[in-house]
Amino acid sequence: MERLLVIWCSGLLEEQEDGRGARAFEHVVEVAKTFSPAAHAVRPGVCAVPTRGPSRYFGGDHLLAVLMAEAVADLPEQVEAAVGVADGLFAAVLAARTAEAEPVEVPPGETTTFLSPWPVEVLEQPELADLLRRLGIRTLGAFAALPARHVLGRLGTEGVICHELARGVRSEPPGYRLVPRRAGNGAVDSSSQPSPRQDGFWGEAAAAEARAVQTVERLVRLLDPEAVVVGRLQGGRGPAERARLVPWAGRELDPSGPGPEPWPGQLPSPAPVLVLDQPQSATVVDSRGVEVAVTAAGLVSAAPARLSLAGGPWQTLSAWAGPWPLDERWWSKRSRRRRARMQLVTEAGMAYLVVRERAGWWLEGAYD
Repeated sequence: MERLLVIWCSGLLEEQEDGRGARAFEHVVEVAKTFSPAAHAVRPGVCAVPTRGPSRYFGGDHLLAVLMAEAVADLPEQVEAAVGVADGLFAAVLAARTAEAEPVEVPPGETTTFLSPWPVEVLEQPELADLLRRLGIRTLGAFAALPARHVLGRLGTEGVICHELARGVRSEPPGYRLVPRRAGNGAVDSSSQPSPRQDGFWGEAAAAEARAVQTVERLVRLLDPEAVVVGRLQGGRGPAERARLVPWAGRELDPSGPGPEPWPGQLPSPAPVLVLDQPQSATVVDSRGVEVAVTAAGLVSAAPARLSLAGGPWQTLSAWAGPWPLDERWWSKRSRRRRARMQLVTEAGMAYLVVRERAGWWLEGAYD
């Protein structure tokens, strides 16, 4: 997990009149970039700096944090800023929030211990926090102690993500970054990248990204312009429906974005790592060996207990989530399509996405 230094500007988390807050925070980011070109704004009032290279150069994480805090304090805007260092963005932000006169440094490998006493409200998931408190779970440490195999079935995928944050194995919650790491559409300007001798020194992937862009552009010149494509995220309910490929040359004219549509019945994150082009047959049965069905109300007829893929051996299930029912084009007799997706986790630790359709079960994808 990437080790990060975070500058937390409590007075700049919300915009002030006449844009003064944005201008002041821009100066904070500029100061951070004098220590590392990889410094970047995460969201208003929060700046992150990968520490791997700068810490070696300035003599360690603590000294780097002290020097950066002093530099920000010298700004003419007199910005109130605190500095924290930890493994991952989530822990680094919390470390900065606790810092006062001196920066707070969480030693490498001790993220879980640092997070343990924090209240579950810091996950910024009010419904989940309320549920956990009603279950007597008040701290991240108590939440992290729950068996991972039970969290998915009882708390869903959002609960799994928060559980990973509490355990210190996930860097940040999805959607926390409100400011993209690169301006514009994400294209890399190779003219502004570090020299080859600096590759990787600052703990970022900028140089690698620049080399990748140059390689792809050479391929475009060698091949047909339509032969080199890049993935784009779009709106949709299923994982296969949310991806499309566009020509590399036209990527700037077709930016990624799911759009504002609500997409009811959409599968929640995280998305499967593997999505099959053609779903494979599957069988899902309950503890009695009876095939599980999905009712018209979108409920399972019984709790799934075992799974067989393409007629293969039975796998015992340890957790499940869903179903997420879909009734598309309900107004058309010809094109109406009814489906229900479920997430299944086996005792061996494998996780699958299956869908109920045409009175049968189908394997649609798998999770890492």
